[in-house]
Amino acid sequence: MRYSRVAQLFASLSRRAGLGRPVTPHMLRHAAGSALAAHGGLDVAQAVLGHASITSTQTYVHPSAERQREAVDRLAGTVRGRRGMGSAP
Repeated sequence: MRYSRVAQLFASLSRRAGLGRPVTPHMLRHAAGSALAAHGGLDVAQAVLGHASITSTQTYVHPSAERQREAVDRLAGTVRGRRGMGSAP
């Protein structure tokens, strides 16, 4: 199936679903890239998306607010743990 036909199908389904704007195949690629990176790592997303450079893959990754919060919490726990072990703050 050609890209233009897939794009038409997505636009039609978006209208039928009452979405404010059409969903595009490229949006699906971004969502898949984010999911792949979240569950398999950036290197897995790079391989599946067919990118030669990891920097190309990074543009497809959009970490959720929840994952960002978890990362900050993990870091804070690590820092607190080091302070308790006699290390300098």
